[in-house]
Amino acid sequence: MDSFEIKYDNTLDEISKGYSLFWKKYALRRTIIFTVVYAIALGVGIDFAVRDYTNMPGYILIVIGLGMIFSTWTKPYYAKKRLLKTLESFGEERYSAVFSEKKIVIDTEILPDEQTETVAVTSQGVMTVGEDVDIPEEQMIKHEKTNINLRTEKLDSLETEEMFLLFVNKALIYIFPKRCLDGEQKEKLKNYFEDKNI
Repeated sequence: MDSFEIKYDNTLDEISKGYSLFWKKYALRRTIIFTVVYAIALGVGIDFAVRDYTNMPGYILIVIGLGMIFSTWTKPYYAKKRLLKTLESFGEERYSAVFSEKKIVIDTEILPDEQTETVAVTSQGVMTVGEDVDIPEEQMIKHEKTNINLRTEKLDSLETEEMFLLFVNKALIYIFPKRCLDGEQKEKLKNYFEDKNI
């Protein structure tokens, strides 16, 4: 299969939908298991409290069980909310992805009209520096492309009506919106994922 390139961007709505699909695919099952465990602790606590209303460990188990169930289900919501807020502050970003025989290379396109800053990691954190400052090589933050090796990474994909999703090592997600692709590119991407058993 010949290599091909696509250019795309992601809206906050697409990122939100992609995150939700990612969560359902990889985290929902674990969340349900933890909920059952915490519900058992809650049930034991209720049992203790009903049998003897002065039994303090029963009330502690009730509070812990309810708190952990609440936390288990609200944590993904707040994580998604923080992610979207952070991405919104970046503004619009455009990407390119090259799909080849052995790897996928994803790059953030630096547009010529964008103002760029030079930054360095210092003991005070990440700092913007002027052009006349010498920065040691190990402190410089460089723009690097994302290389996804098809042989070493655990990959999975999903196609919806609106997008193609690429899951990497059950930890990362890349979203390729269909609105950015023409008919030929959609077909190539679909065939690529099928051909590579992704």
